[in-house]
Amino acid sequence: MSRVGPARVLPGLALGLAGVLYASWLIGPLLNPAFGLLDGYASELAARDQPYHLVFGLGDLVVGALASAAGVALARRDRGWPRRAWWGLVVFGVATVLDGTVSSMDCAPSADARCARLAELGALSWRHQGHSVSSSVAVAGGVVSLVALVVARRGRGASFRWGLAVAVVLLVGTAGTLAELAHPDAALGAWQRVQLLGLSGWLVHAGVVAARPDP
Repeated sequence: MSRVGPARVLPGLALGLAGVLYASWLIGPLLNPAFGLLDGYASELAARDQPYHLVFGLGDLVVGALASAAGVALARRDRGWPRRAWWGLVVFGVATVLDGTVSSMDCAPSADARCARLAELGALSWRHQGHSVSSSVAVAGGVVSLVALVVARRGRGASFRWGLAVAVVLLVGTAGTLAELAHPDAALGAWQRVQLLGLSGWLVHAGVVAARPDP
């Protein structure tokens, strides 16, 4: 029987914790009642003019740091498709750190008409305008990582099936979010939450894969 050592357990635990913390938007309505569970962008909870924005910004910072550290450690350990998955994890982690710090939003456009107007005019700070870039890079890193992980787990039974299910959720949520960005309506928040659930599921699944020894 293969032995599970710290080189596997620690990155796996880090990714599992990151997956849980990445779902901090679930407590958004409790800390900021102006937002319902499916209202607007989850990133708006961390906008610098919102109450408890530091809680959500710190959550992104911790998630990004955990994902980056685990990704680097695992990329140094593995080869092939798993290594591609871990480098995608690093990209996600770095971009998520930026999301919660230097590229956090100035204000919440979906809850503030003045903020929405300033955003349309491009009159907000470079930090606010850069948020869409860092968020897009984070999602791209997550999608690439999960697809590589699914390919790497082909023929591994339940592990492959769970990865495939999470990939479907993430890809459906991402496609819905992109469609809503092109033609906005009230469903944007719902589609983005599906995407975020997929990302949390991916982090937890990656943690399980990282912690379990290969047969």
